[in-house]
Amino acid sequence: MAAFLTDEWFALLRDEAASWPSRPGVGATLQCVVASAPSGKLQFLIRFVDGRITEMAMGKRDPVDCTLQCSYAQASALARGEVDREVAYMRGDLKIDGDYAAYILRLHPLFESDEFAATCQSLRERTQF
Repeated sequence: MAAFLTDEWFALLRDEAASWPSRPGVGATLQCVVASAPSGKLQFLIRFVDGRITEMAMGKRDPVDCTLQCSYAQASALARGEVDREVAYMRGDLKIDGDYAAYILRLHPLFESDEFAATCQSLRERTQF
């Protein structure tokens, strides 16, 4: 079991996502900021190109399409599938600075895919929250 949002967990995500098919035009660069994590505030970048993860890196990076901000508790709830990302945004639990459409609209085909759902389920089964 990998602890959520650790290097080991990110490696699991990279391995799972390696088999995703290409989806031309589905892409964005996201800076994620997670407050109140067990190790403190976490910042990481995820870059999607044609529906695939092409880069994941810890720390703050530029340029990005948008920055997502939430608490560790909210990030955990999202990862466990207990709350939908759009619902979290509408409630104000997930804040999006920058190009809102990059996250909500451009990545929608990926987030609604069977491959993404399978990756999320596999990660849930292999993650210690």
